[in-house]
Amino acid sequence: MADVNNKVDVRGDGSVVLYQRANRDGSINQIFQMRIRIPLSASKGYFRGSTGESNQGRATQVALNKFDELYNKVKGGGTLLGKSFKDLFNEWKVHYPKVSNESLPQYIEWSVNRIGNYPYKFFVDERGNPKVDTITPQDFEDYFIYRKNNSVKKGVPYSPSNNTIRKECTLLGQMFSYAFEKGYLPKELKVKRPSPEKDSRRPSFTKEEWRTITTGMRKRVKEGWGAHKRDRFILNQFVLILANCGVRLGELRNLKWSDVRRETYEEDDDTVRLIILVKGKTGIREVVCNKGTEVFFERLYDNRKEELNAHPSPDTFVFCHQDGTPIKTMRKAFDSLLDDLNLKKNSMGKNRTLYSLRHMYATFRLSEEVSPYLLAKQMGTSVEMLEKHYGQVVNRLVATQITKTRSRQTVRVTEKVYPF
Repeated sequence: MADVNNKVDVRGDGSVVLYQRANRDGSINQIFQMRIRIPLSASKGYFRGSTGESNQGRATQVALNKFDELYNKVKGGGTLLGKSFKDLFNEWKVHYPKVSNESLPQYIEWSVNRIGNYPYKFFVDERGNPKVDTITPQDFEDYFIYRKNNSVKKGVPYSPSNNTIRKECTLLGQMFSYAFEKGYLPKELKVKRPSPEKDSRRPSFTKEEWRTITTGMRKRVKEGWGAHKRDRFILNQFVLILANCGVRLGELRNLKWSDVRRETYEEDDDTVRLIILVKGKTGIREVVCNKGTEVFFERLYDNRKEELNAHPSPDTFVFCHQDGTPIKTMRKAFDSLLDDLNLKKNSMGKNRTLYSLRHMYATFRLSEEVSPYLLAKQMGTSVEMLEKHYGQVVNRLVATQITKTRSRQTVRVTEKVYPF
């Protein structure tokens, strides 16, 4: 212990220690501090605090009383290092970015903000910021009800899906695991999650609806003008690329020209495939785009080259504003398109979004008998998730492909980075 004076081992076993600290000017602060360790297997760490006394006799009594209080607390199932929900969250949000598997800062920030929103409001504002070692599984069930009845989106009350709450509970579970590792919990607390929705199929588009979308986009670009026309043109290419590679929205938005290359497959027609290197929530992976996708990138490259009167730099964003800053979202523009085409809701009444294009890609590829394993690898997900959301298609394909073999293809790789 640095700058410690008059150290006294009160019980003779190191469990209760009194000491005085040195002030900044080198003088001795006369108030005794206490350091307490509870000699029980369930106890971790030390309690430190001030006795508030300069008299050693009175300080000793304060420390012994505190020892008895903490001993009974730990023996009764509590923890030595009681931590409030608020303090735990503030500590965890600093720790989480250091251990998270997320590859992009915005995903980490998104995860932290999810806990800092409704869970924080419930436990801190509604429940009075309890010590985390007093929280029980019942509290999480109460949180489900609170979340269902107190959620607001854009100023309008709504009831989030169970799947949304399950994602929050997964993050809460990580935070409480950290609390156990730090000694704030006497035993690991299993965070309960609501049951998943029975119908987990995600809204997609049929082939006919997809044709309606592509036709509608071309018409809107043709009717646009100025910056409005540019925005519609960019959205058009974004949608076409998204539908032909199945990546996540953030993965495509963060794409740079240096992440794009061509490969030529030595088949009958020397087919060219576009390979993009995406960085997302599951790390970095290479994605093979459908045949013809290179045309959409060529349009974007030519448009940007014309705007700059020069070749775009490899380290610049593919989807950017005229000043080069990345486009953060295209949600409103796509929602407007769907509203115009009367395609906002599917036949089950579920809202469709840009993310529905990823689901459409998965459905189309599975219906074309692509291996679920290869598709999961391509999309940065798992076969289990494909089975969950596209189960009927996956099961049919497994039955078909398990008795089928395919000849191997020779690939000639050309490490060619755009420009075209």
